[in-house]
Amino acid sequence: MPATASCAEKPLLLKSPSAAVTVRIFKEGDKGFFYTLSLNNQELIKPSRLGLSISGKPLLDAAAEPELLASKTITESFALLRYNYQQRSVSYKKYQISIGKNRIELAVFDNGCAIRYQLPNAQQVHVTAEQTSFVLDSGVRAWFFERNNNWKLKSYAGLWMQTRLDSLDRISATGPIQGKPIVAQLADKSYLFITEAALQHYSGMRLKANKNSLSVDFTEGDKGFFVQSGKGSFTPWRIIGLASNLNELVNQNIVEALNEKPDEYLYANTDYISPGKSAWSWITRREDYLEPAVEKSIIDAAAQLNYSYTLIDDGWEEKWKQKWQTLKELVDHGQQKNIKVWVWKDSKYLRDTAYCNAFLDTLNRLGVAGIKIDFMNSEAKELIDFEIGFLKAAAQKKLMVNFHGCHTSTGEYRSFPNEMTREGVRGAELNIMNEPIPAWHNTALPFTRYITGPADYTPALFSNRASTTLTHQLALLYLFDSPFQCIAENPVTLVNDPLYKPILPLIRNLPTTWDSTLVLDGSEIGSCAIIAKKKGEDWYVAAINGLTSETNITLDLSFVKGLSNYRATAIQDAKMGFSSLATVPSQLHKKKISIPPMGGFVIHLQPIKQ
Repeated sequence: MPATASCAEKPLLLKSPSAAVTVRIFKEGDKGFFYTLSLNNQELIKPSRLGLSISGKPLLDAAAEPELLASKTITESFALLRYNYQQRSVSYKKYQISIGKNRIELAVFDNGCAIRYQLPNAQQVHVTAEQTSFVLDSGVRAWFFERNNNWKLKSYAGLWMQTRLDSLDRISATGPIQGKPIVAQLADKSYLFITEAALQHYSGMRLKANKNSLSVDFTEGDKGFFVQSGKGSFTPWRIIGLASNLNELVNQNIVEALNEKPDEYLYANTDYISPGKSAWSWITRREDYLEPAVEKSIIDAAAQLNYSYTLIDDGWEEKWKQKWQTLKELVDHGQQKNIKVWVWKDSKYLRDTAYCNAFLDTLNRLGVAGIKIDFMNSEAKELIDFEIGFLKAAAQKKLMVNFHGCHTSTGEYRSFPNEMTREGVRGAELNIMNEPIPAWHNTALPFTRYITGPADYTPALFSNRASTTLTHQLALLYLFDSPFQCIAENPVTLVNDPLYKPILPLIRNLPTTWDSTLVLDGSEIGSCAIIAKKKGEDWYVAAINGLTSETNITLDLSFVKGLSNYRATAIQDAKMGFSSLATVPSQLHKKKISIPPMGGFVIHLQPIKQ
């Protein structure tokens, strides 16, 4: 990094590559150190605290001044599974600032910034608090997830709703602490979000609200947590992202860019990492749940639908007297049908390293493809360490991973590509727990939870869909990203019930990774989500209505090059099920489409073969 040392007699001004974003770092007498963030000279983050407490004492030297040590422009490209390995490019300026003996790093993008602190060079560091805050205008609308019990911050499975930012400190029955991300809509209708990236060897960031300010908070509270530190150790990144519209919000790559590349040795061979659709018997279970013959019939139906996987969930180890023999029989049956097997496991049994390694080794020997582990129920450092250690252990055994009962993603899937998806979302399983999911929650998710990474919502629970329609449920398969897409409806039902015949071609050809994503006009968080996604030469347009009244949109397909060379299949809601219409795109382009209350539609655009 070329040094450009300068002492901050005046505030330090740190600019993005185009100079559109400016971060100002300054000291305010004995009050400490602060920053602001501006976009095109408009201040979006007002003076906000910087600081970290180590063993109860400030990391930053109150007698020192901020000094710019170095800066450089970083431009990189990366290709991730969730984008079907299409290249994504980012450019930002990375700054190193010293305050006394300690350093802060900032990454300033044209669409946001991120801040992290260098930890003291010591064998063990006791982090007792962090002062980093984010102060916004009081009146902005803020989207947050809510669940009025102590599960809220254990599993991040709350309903996404909105309020004024300055009421976040009192709106929740559980108190002023909120989970991440927080997504705010500013006065000019642009968006700002707050989250973190590269969460490893540390406690997860929560956000404590106080009027129009959010500040970093940890699960451990005042007792803090211990970090094995050393030269060059940093906290995770604290991110402020900016987007002028919902399309920019959904397509931002800041979270991923600030995670490290995968370990070349651990991931030298990634042939075992493969996206695909999965069957899942647990959510539609009956008295014969986990009977081997029933699971084999599910594998057979999954094969008819071009699935890649089936998931054996909770109870298999207790129900099967010869569990490994039975599991091997299912794996062998699946191999005949080109269906691989995943298994579920309560994480409490895997926290013993010896047991965990032996269990994973057995799964590997039997030919199991992946493991879904559950009930971490915390983002305390102890559980973050467990998750990262588990990803490494699973990679050594060539196993893919799906986390449940966990916090939201912070981009781990870039550093650990065997993480296929994770929960940290209020998904379809709540429909069978007398907590039905409202349509408006679904319309918020692509613009809130999913901006941090893939999520295992388990969409398409047609037979227990709460107040939503059948086509609403179908559309979720396209709106919700998850390279391991666990489809809730029983595949035997899909194959055998004539109700689903119109949508079976879509189910069979459903991609689970995408080349590109485009949010279309008419989308509004919590009201309507209309998103187009491309895979190869095919385009899919999916929409859902979150309102209890009909909504009308004008569908503009101008983004499809050579539209006249495509044919279209449109799936909409009908009185008794699905309506399927084969048509030409010109009959849909710039035409009004009505979406019924809590309904949806899906359009598949395919090139006409010459």
